[in-house]
Amino acid sequence: MIPYEKFEDMIVNTLKRDISSNKDQKKAILSKANESLFIVAGPGSGKTTVMVLKILKYIFVDDIDPSEILATTFTKKAADELYSRILGWGDKIKNQLIDDAGSSFEDAEKIAKVERIDFNQINIGTTDSIAEELLRENKKPGENQAIVIEEFVANSAMIKILIEDEKYLNKDLVEYLKELSGRNKLEEPSKMSEILMKVKNRIYYDQIDFDELYSKTPEGSGHRLALDCIKEYERTLKNRNTIDFAMLESAFLEKLKNHDMDLFLDEIKIVLIDEYQDTNLLQEDIYFTIANSALKNDGNITVVGDDDQSLYRFRGATVDLFTNYKKRVKERLDIEVEEINLRTNYRSTENIINHCNQFAELDREYQNARVENKPKIIAPDFERDKMPILGMFRNNPEMLAKDLSRLIDKLVNKGECDLKVLKVLNEDYYKKVNGAINIADLQKIRNEAIQAGKKEEKIKITLDKDYGSASDIAILSYSPKETQFGNRSFLHHLRKNLKKLRNPLEMFNPRGIDLPDIDVVAIFCGLMLECIDPEAGIQNSDKTIPNLAKRNMNRWRYHAKDYIKLNPEPNEPVSLNDFVTRWQLRRPYPEVINGVEQSWPKRASLMELAYKLTTWIEELQDDVEGIVYLEAITKSITQTGFFNDYHSSISFKNPSQERESVLEAIWNIFIPLSTGGVSIDESLLETLPDDRINVLSIHQSKGLEFPLVIVDVGSRFKTNDIRTQRLRFPKALPDKITIEDSIRQYSVLGQSNRSEKDRSFDDLTRLYFVAFSRAESVLLLVGLNSAIEGYTKKNDHFDIPNIAVGWSRDEKYVGFREIYLI
Repeated sequence: MIPYEKFEDMIVNTLKRDISSNKDQKKAILSKANESLFIVAGPGSGKTTVMVLKILKYIFVDDIDPSEILATTFTKKAADELYSRILGWGDKIKNQLIDDAGSSFEDAEKIAKVERIDFNQINIGTTDSIAEELLRENKKPGENQAIVIEEFVANSAMIKILIEDEKYLNKDLVEYLKELSGRNKLEEPSKMSEILMKVKNRIYYDQIDFDELYSKTPEGSGHRLALDCIKEYERTLKNRNTIDFAMLESAFLEKLKNHDMDLFLDEIKIVLIDEYQDTNLLQEDIYFTIANSALKNDGNITVVGDDDQSLYRFRGATVDLFTNYKKRVKERLDIEVEEINLRTNYRSTENIINHCNQFAELDREYQNARVENKPKIIAPDFERDKMPILGMFRNNPEMLAKDLSRLIDKLVNKGECDLKVLKVLNEDYYKKVNGAINIADLQKIRNEAIQAGKKEEKIKITLDKDYGSASDIAILSYSPKETQFGNRSFLHHLRKNLKKLRNPLEMFNPRGIDLPDIDVVAIFCGLMLECIDPEAGIQNSDKTIPNLAKRNMNRWRYHAKDYIKLNPEPNEPVSLNDFVTRWQLRRPYPEVINGVEQSWPKRASLMELAYKLTTWIEELQDDVEGIVYLEAITKSITQTGFFNDYHSSISFKNPSQERESVLEAIWNIFIPLSTGGVSIDESLLETLPDDRINVLSIHQSKGLEFPLVIVDVGSRFKTNDIRTQRLRFPKALPDKITIEDSIRQYSVLGQSNRSEKDRSFDDLTRLYFVAFSRAESVLLLVGLNSAIEGYTKKNDHFDIPNIAVGWSRDEKYVGFREIYLI
């Protein structure tokens, strides 16, 4: 349509994007429409910009119709961002081309062609959303489109299967699931369901022939019982015309291979896959099947990703598909792909970039799990502030939370914070600890250095007063839980300290407490239970309800009754007590309208009941965390309706139906909620509040960036406890087969060439690489001063081994070259 030179000129002058200065980006964008690429994109390297400009180049330079382009992303948020940029930048180019055109007949034709470009025709979305849409568009006449259920709903369906006939009490099944998961204790149906769903998903993701696996499994064994549960789960979904995400992808692949989607395949030319490092074997087969048609249509397949940011092995991803991509695509599609490394990081300061490089390279064995000859990420040529890597380590979680809250207070409420820091270099203390310092013992070294006369330095951290806010700060942790096993974490104390400030600050951490244990959730669910089942009359008549569910539901009811006594506003036209009482008595309000006595409805929607009850619970209306809790519960009510005969309603036609519908609601909604079967879905957290300090799991932070990132590298490691090793240094993994290995042995992938211990070390390295690389200007590591009692020079441990602070898997402390201690 237009020469590339003109396109690049418009990118620079119209879009104000200088791609000429980055040869790697330019090479990726400039590639021909029939040239397949393998793009390794480091953090902050502008991969979204490259993907958008690459798509626009296909349209404006290569004259490819938008409908001939397929672009997949890992999350809905990433898909929305990609689509938004294509629309914004694409419209600017369209308008500029129209403005630049002359008045000749030939120009009029060009204008008409430009005006006909419809970016909405590009196939953009997650693999699942694209699969769902294409299945709907290509279904046969009379064929029913299965409804896709959310992950927590699928988990609830499996819980119900386990509870029916008390399968969750079967000793053989329990022992098998305990062995697979490495758990010493397994009693809750919700936890058993999670393990079964992982097994089921692995069977799909690793493309195992289920019937063959089933026939090879000894009858009566725990393994066979697990497969029976999976078969029943699939049958239950099929009977309800529903599928989960793994089943959706499998159905999509089957349609692609059975020529049911030839209309789509005959048109496709460009296949562009983002976040390829988190791909599984099923998805790879989908991409290669589509790419095979694209290549026949003189197009290409281009994948983008970063093996150092692969975080989803626990969900079935296989990073080997990325690291061995060039070999695999050659074997499957018989093409050579060019590797391009996007290595210039535009997000972070040079010190943060250097820290990330050093961290990725400190473990020699980890290099065997990376793309071969992978280059370091580098900083751009222009100057940026060079704030050093900071560390704050204290003796206990309370002290750490108190000091960190003071720092945050000054930054947010005053816009800046002056700090006294001590620069500590490995070289300074090389002889002191047999070759390196341990970051967890730096506070002790700091105190010794000060006593020895070494001077502290002064530095200043600033948040821009014009637009800086609490949301510029993110606290990243392995787990955002504020209480675990009855213990209060550093995050719990931090929330408490921030609220006590003269100008109080709030945290946004809806995953900090499990849903069943959150007070407002207990009140809300307790009120609903008291409305539909007064005094637990129907609940207590069912002796098969699990004990954990009974305890939590009864506790919720107590919370609800205490809340009713508080007589919350509004009290007019009806109070909360009156509303609940009328539900319990099945008496309508008002009882008389225009002289006509009203009767209780024959059917009542649980969703309507839920929204009416929120009238008296302010936290569920106005608080950002409360709104997330409400959405999680209401999604559970609506989606579990797929498995309900009464569709999340209570029937009052007769006592028998009332009892049945109440028990159905208890089993399908409140038992999963009360046993941990429902959790906060990541999709509910895609928009973060702009007035709170965000606390995120490192997984959740992927794809995000913040001016100041605080990474918890060890606030809960007080001793070298074997129970915490998997979170920091997975040395003592049990010598048992894992879910991944137990399924993968039946797959074409075969057994991994890396042990589970090595893969676990790899996972932790990638996890903290992602955490550190989220920071734009300031990276602050926080944790406890590790106790050194109990360790001698015999075992060469002066502290607690921890990947996040610089230990390699051979139990040698390599450490970071320098850190400034606060």
